[in-house]
Parts: sequence; C-alpha cells; structure tokens
Amino acid sequence: LLKAKQLQKEDNIYFKAEEYWLNKKGCPIGTVPIRRMTQEQLQSAKDASLNLANEYLADNTIDFAGISIKASPEINRFTGASSIITLYNPQVNGLGQYSSATIFLQSGENATITEQLQAGWIIHPKLYGDGQTRLYTRWTADVHQKTGCYNTICPGFVQIYKDQEYYLQLATMFAIGFWPDTLFKELRNGSETVRFGGKAHTPASETVSPPMGNGQFQADNLHLTCHMRQVMYGVDIDQEVQPDESLVQTHRCRCYCEGKENNARDGYWDYNFLFGSAGNCTDSPITCM
Repeated sequence: LLKAKQLQKEDNIYFKAEEYWLNKKGCPIGTVPIRRMTQEQLQSAKDASLNLANEYLADNTIDFAGISIKASPEINRFTGASSIITLYNPQVNGLGQYSSATIFLQSGENATITEQLQAGWIIHPKLYGDGQTRLYTRWTADVHQKTGCYNTICPGFVQIYKDQEYYLQLATMFAIGFWPDTLFKELRNGSETVRFGGKAHTPASETVSPPMGNGQFQADNLHLTCHMRQVMYGVDIDQEVQPDESLVQTHRCRCYCEGKENNARDGYWDYNFLFGSAGNCTDSPITCM
C-alpha cells in the first residue's frame, strides 16, 4: 500500500492523480494507462529490468538510509506497508544510477528464496530515458535467478485491482494494480521484513554516487529534508498500525543519512523520519548533521 503527498512551498496539498496524464483527465473507467515508448526506450527499460541481479554484484554499490522492522513473536508476518512520502526530483550523476524513496516488503534473511516487493518514487534514466521522478513498482522472486522486473515490463504486476493479493494503492483511493500470489513462495503468507527509506544505486563504472531524497539532509528540518510520515504496517488483512518503536532499526550508509525518528501520534505526522544526502559518497562515512 503506497500513499503519496507532494510538499508544496507554502502548504501541503494532495496532488490530483489526473495531473499525471497528458490530457489532465485520467483514464476512462475500465481502462488502464499504457506508456508510449520508442523501440529504443523499450529495449533500455527491458535491459534495466532483466539485469536486476547485476545490481548486487560486488563492484556495484547499493546504499540504503531509513528504517526497517522485522517480524517478531508479537508480529508474525506483515501483510502490508504504507507511508506518505515527500516528492522531490534530485538529479543522478550517471545513466546507470538511480535514486528512490521506497517502501519494501521482503522475505526473511533465512528464507531459501529472496523475494521482495517495492513501490515508491524513483529517478532512473536507464529505465525511463529521462531524469524525471516517477511512481514505480518492482518485484523480485529470487534475485540471483534474475526473476522479476520493474512496473509491467515483464508479466507480474497487473494494472487491475483484485482483492486479497498484494496490491498497490495511491492516496488511499486509487487502486493501481496487484501482484498475484502465484509469483511468490515466501511472500504468499506475508513478509518478514518491512523497510522504509531511500535507496541509491551506483554502478562500478561510476565514482560519483547519486543524491538521495531532495539532495540534502538537515536533521531538524522536516520542510527542507525528504521524509516519510504516517508510517504504518499491516498486521492483519484489514488492520494497519504504527511501528512499535522498540522494534524499529535505523540504517545509515556511507554519506546517506537517516534521523529524527518520532512518533507524534497526532493523526498527521504520526511515526515519521528524515532521510537523504547530496550523494558523492566516499568509502568513509560522514557525520549526519
């Protein structure tokens, strides 16, 4: 479950889903959006999806900054995850890079197969052919066997709503699609880990890592730093709860920062945290200020 909200200069206003269509009207009832692509764009997108496993080669770098919660005796499995994510458009430093603000559902560390669902906002020139921020989905059912892909590039994510599956919902009211449970083995009965935060990929051939979030990190400023709020996870088919703070693990990586975790319990901020960085990381971590 993904919720999204755009941070405006003076006020926070929910964006209108139809603004994402060229005609500003959206799709007629009973139809789904299909992106127009040139043959070159389509091939590039397929290459980006089919090489999912290559991202995890030793010479490439994947950085994550954010929080994670693992299943426990109190929470046997997670049935979903949601958050409101501030939307920005940082520019990556190379064609093979990407930067995202993402929600993850994934199998446990001891699972025989590594399975994962992702949804969020991403800048991925190799996948989309430009530097625009886009809503994306990604699924993997065993990364090492290169099973899975982004969006609808391979059979998997279906752009029609169906209940009782893993489904993607935008702004609580727009059902975008679902992942059939037949894709998975470990995730069929729920996930063992949920993650929220930023993810940045730097290929081995590139030395300057991409920015994350909005390209800066100010630990005390929610309005100038990318953040997630109303972070929640599912513990039953129809029940979402705020994180148990005793179960939350925080993650920083190289120069990518996370901080100011707080549970306001006010119906607006609720559980929230900051994340981001200007990028350009070295092997030595920096102090997150």
